Amino acid sequence: MEEPFDLDDFEVDKGLEAPLSGMSFETIEEARKYYEDYGRQNGFWIRTRTSCKGQNRSNEVIGMLFVYLKEGKYVAKIENDGVMEVLEENDKTKEDEKVIPKKRARSCSTVRCRCKARLHIKYDKWSSKWKVTVFSDAHNHPLVTPSKRMRMKSN
Repeated sequence: MEEPFDLDDFEVDKGLEAPLSGMSFETIEEARKYYEDYGRQNGFWIRTRTSCKGQNRSNEVIGMLFVYLKEGKYVAKIENDGVMEVLEENDKTKEDEKVIPKKRARSCSTVRCRCKARLHIKYDKWSSKWKVTVFSDAHNHPLVTPSKRMRMKSN
């Protein structure tokens, strides 16, 4: 006869913890990798939005902001925006009789959703480490489900 088992006997890998204010990293790359892994685990992609440089002449980066890939304001394009008029050069009809065909320009805009998820790190010169100053996990969009995470760009 089999022994009953208790679910507490098994360790479940919960993955990475959410970055907290005051958490420190040795390098910018380490912080980015941690946030990428955290995002992959929770179903979103990240990108670097901005970096801050110090006021001294060395131009050293002292701050970095990582955000959700589609963070930002969505700007809808006007329907006729991107339509160009083209005249045929070897057409022998008069200029006033020419029909001007229109070509559609490619739209390269990405969809933005004003997501507030972000991780801001700053360099602490006293400890010589990068510290998390702001972390927000407020998403206003559905996250990628676990079954579809293998299709994420970061994978």
